[in-house]
Amino acid sequence: MQKQLFHTTNPAELGNYFFGDRLLDFPKYLTFLMNYLDGNNQQVQFLHAFVHMESKDEDKEEVLTVETVFYNGNEIIRIWGAKDIESGVALIVTMEVINSETKQTEEEYIVIENDEEFYHEQEN
Repeated sequence: MQKQLFHTTNPAELGNYFFGDRLLDFPKYLTFLMNYLDGNNQQVQFLHAFVHMESKDEDKEEVLTVETVFYNGNEIIRIWGAKDIESGVALIVTMEVINSETKQTEEEYIVIENDEEFYHEQEN
């Protein structure tokens, strides 16, 4: 069963929910998202974000799932992640590069898996 917590196509609402009001309790996802946006040399257009809970048992919320999608003029960038609610472990965070014409995934990077990070923050 899925329960939608948040959806927007408005960048200001995204900023408020994720960073201003700090309603998204998924620090590793947010850190990677900020590193991607800060380190991206291309102008990106925010398309949409979804946040929802998934559970097998209606009484227990098990997994928080987040998807944020951008368009950089050539391709679509989808940053997706899942976090175990009970343990707080970042189960997975991926970044997909999707062809904007065919909508096919061209590249996929696993950046976090089972709380282990496979990327390095950029030095300022």
